[in-house]
Amino acid sequence: MTDLAFPSGFLWGAATAAHQVEGNNTNSDWWAWEQKPGTPCKEPSGNAIDHYQRYGSDIALIAGLGFNTYRFSVEWARIEPTEGVFDETQLEHYRGVVAAVRKNHMIPMVTLNHFTLPEWVARQGSWLSDKTPVLFERYVRRVVEALGDTVDWYCTINEPGIVALCGYLGPIGFPPGVTGYANWERAGQNLKKGHRRALAAVKELRPSAQVGMTHSMSEWQSNAGGRAAMKFARNMGEDVFLEACGEDDFVGVQTYSRTMLEMPRPAGWATAAVLAVPPLKRLAISKMVNSRAKDNPMMDPREGVRRTQMGYEFRPQAVAASVRRVAEVLPGKPIVVTEHGVATADDAERIEFITGGLESLHAVIADGIPLRGYVHWSAFDNFEWAMGYSMEFGLIAVDRATQERTPKPSARFLGEIARANKLEIAQK
Repeated sequence: MTDLAFPSGFLWGAATAAHQVEGNNTNSDWWAWEQKPGTPCKEPSGNAIDHYQRYGSDIALIAGLGFNTYRFSVEWARIEPTEGVFDETQLEHYRGVVAAVRKNHMIPMVTLNHFTLPEWVARQGSWLSDKTPVLFERYVRRVVEALGDTVDWYCTINEPGIVALCGYLGPIGFPPGVTGYANWERAGQNLKKGHRRALAAVKELRPSAQVGMTHSMSEWQSNAGGRAAMKFARNMGEDVFLEACGEDDFVGVQTYSRTMLEMPRPAGWATAAVLAVPPLKRLAISKMVNSRAKDNPMMDPREGVRRTQMGYEFRPQAVAASVRRVAEVLPGKPIVVTEHGVATADDAERIEFITGGLESLHAVIADGIPLRGYVHWSAFDNFEWAMGYSMEFGLIAVDRATQERTPKPSARFLGEIARANKLEIAQK
């Protein structure tokens, strides 16, 4: 056996998001979206896994497995249910969550926005409105003031590229579902403005806090014919948001798989020259979006590919490619893997996925890239947005009829790695 040791002080964590675990988030745009006829949501979130009530025992369970970090989100729709009215009871609730994390000797990593918006913000235009970045900054200030010196790690906006793609361009339906190239571009600009405002607000109130945005990223590969389109798509969904993070203290990387873009050569509609012309750029985007399977746009279209429940290629090593990409775009910037995981009913596959991912990340560290931590998605089986409760990402299983929690072998496996701060692998 060989021991792959990780740096001293490495963050080992598990993650959740408020709407996916808390339950009854009735003032949010996602709650309204789930009930709306014609949306792609398979089922409503309902009471989720009742983490809102059970957070104390849940946090103790995560800590008991061996983790030193818990990443979770605070819910804007609870904290500011009506415009300009901040609910002190809800702020006290999240102070309690932070206190429970610290009591269990873990680091609280707080995400300030994980996909959802208050419904009143949605009625004003969501991320299409130029007011939303300003409103977001006001909310962030109130949260940071309430949490004071108890939180040292903040993630501003979770996966802005996914928010822009799925809510404002397609093909995977997020609210508000107002799609089109101009809407995608406008939403992306406002998401970046919201991040910058939030970053400045947190640093003003808590100068020593580590603040960054978390990014959905993929390992991108193409053949010669698809290279121009691949670079364009990667820039569209990732680089434009990474480039907004030059002042961040760290970059959060969230990678689940690889994207292969193979096209015949020459692919006349997808050359670099064509993609530089705005009308043809819009056509190219439409072609790429509409090429995805309507019943599962995330499905890897290739034959014979080993897939996860989500339809992604089973590719744990993709996370290392994303980390290297960040190091290329933002040299020297500290990086934290804030999500990495797999949807599978076979927990042995989850252990395989964790092992493959961590082995590839150890090589990244050995090459001098400043990777500071690994946070697994997800702590629990939970509500997976439009896919409902059909996806099993969790280290901990939840019986939603009884809300009983059962740690899987993968939870104990990763917990032991966290305790030892090293991965033990068989020599090849």
